[in-house]
Amino acid sequence: MRVSVEISEDLVNEIMELTGETKMSAGIAKAVELFANRKKAVAIIRSLRESPLDYAHTNEEIEDWGNGTSSEDVSSTSYRSSKKS
Repeated sequence: MRVSVEISEDLVNEIMELTGETKMSAGIAKAVELFANRKKAVAIIRSLRESPLDYAHTNEEIEDWGNGTSSEDVSSTSYRSSKKS
């Protein structure tokens, strides 16, 4: 898609330097893509902080699997459907 925007020459030069692109159009497109990806990543991280995943096993049980002291099969793990308080 073609768009016309007013951007200062200094900012365009900075964008091209930061993205490593040599053409203005490619540099601006890359900067917009990076910005959108960063916003998505921040939203995912925020979502995980606000609603942590609830696993069916305690940290100690998971550590025991790594030590080989648990006889429970990890592949048959089911997750709890309700949150802990």
